[in-house]
Amino acid sequence: MNTVATNETAYILNVNYGDKIIGTLSSDKSTNLLKLKYNEYWQRNGFAISPSLPLSNQHSAEAAYNYLDNALPEGTARNLLAERIGVSEKNVYLQVRALGKDLAGAITFNKIDNQGSQKDDLPAFRILEEDELATRLDHKEELGLLTWDDKPRLSVAGVQDKLNVFIDDHNRIGFGDGSLCSTYILKFEKKNCPNLVLNEYLCMKLSKAVGLPTAEVEFTRIGQHPVLIVKRFDRMYIRGSERVMRRHVIDGCQALNLPREYKYEKNLGDGRDVKHIRDGASLESLFAFCKTVSSPAESTQWVLNWQLFNLMINNYDSHGKNVSIFFDKKTSKFTPAYDLVNIAMFTQFKHVLAMAMGDEFEPSDIHAYQFADFAETCSIDKKLLTRTLTSLSDRVIRSLTNDKLLSRITNDGNFSDEDVKYLNLVSDSIIARTLYLRSQAAEISMISV
Repeated sequence: MNTVATNETAYILNVNYGDKIIGTLSSDKSTNLLKLKYNEYWQRNGFAISPSLPLSNQHSAEAAYNYLDNALPEGTARNLLAERIGVSEKNVYLQVRALGKDLAGAITFNKIDNQGSQKDDLPAFRILEEDELATRLDHKEELGLLTWDDKPRLSVAGVQDKLNVFIDDHNRIGFGDGSLCSTYILKFEKKNCPNLVLNEYLCMKLSKAVGLPTAEVEFTRIGQHPVLIVKRFDRMYIRGSERVMRRHVIDGCQALNLPREYKYEKNLGDGRDVKHIRDGASLESLFAFCKTVSSPAESTQWVLNWQLFNLMINNYDSHGKNVSIFFDKKTSKFTPAYDLVNIAMFTQFKHVLAMAMGDEFEPSDIHAYQFADFAETCSIDKKLLTRTLTSLSDRVIRSLTNDKLLSRITNDGNFSDEDVKYLNLVSDSIIARTLYLRSQAAEISMISV
């Protein structure tokens, strides 16, 4: 039986880590300012869920807002969510109230009933038949993908069309509720961005092939629509258990306590009067953050590999929300990579770097000098940079040529001749870029900026 929120319970949510209530999230009725407060048990036994939300409870309302704002969808999905529940797009609290049981990571936000208690949820699985999903995809420009059975389902950050789903013991796709939640993300294309799924599929498989920690992906079609199936690294379904285990993660903007609008280093854009302002997420700030985590050397190497690989695949859009960190009591280290796309293949996207290499945002102007500037700016040893650039370049080129990665990943009936032709174009683009970047490696250590 559903309960009706009172004036008090409507403005407060329980914050859970697994089955444990670890605190409360409240919204001030007059100011809409947020307060996340850990309880005494969690202060003694738990961990800060973000660097800007310490166990002392001494944090600003801005820090709580930034943490939650970054956990919610972006772009059109965010606007549709706000419109559906009848609130401002900036009203983070009410959006968390609607989606708080399936945000990224292990923290959930749960409504309180009239008696101030929180009821345990039983597992529930709503099967999503392929025909139903195909029909929705046929009309997604008009109907959208946010709402199913009058309930919002998208709860991961990002602007691409996505759907959170649970896949059960029999590989059936659907929606998990109660003790179940999403374990995979389905990513789709928009009409103005054909081949985006194929592009990301190759880039993700290439990252895995060269030995970089990368989210697991598969390619399929639902009806006529290409779909990228991404396994969530913050979820683990124990088969037969009717329960999904969650692992806590934060993204780069949460780690740096930045609003989501600051995911690009030029947070105010490229306008003539503001393009010099660089208050957003940067490589320098990410490498500085590496020094604060549990394995600084490992994390520094991870970010270095990630940035160099993004340059090789022409992923200009590698911004502060396209990197995440496992963040719990014992561990703080970077998650597998995700959202890897060769942006150079799409003229409709801006061809400028999300985060500068030294002072350079133009991809075509990245040469040995810019690598040296990057090394000095981010306190990276130039010899380490040279070795990493050379080794990673060699592995990328070998995977796309001698190792025949393309043949391996397209060895099933899902790919048409046109698909394979396009994937070869992406591959050629990556090889050309990687060969040039590798040619710059020998000069880096000789340059003083």
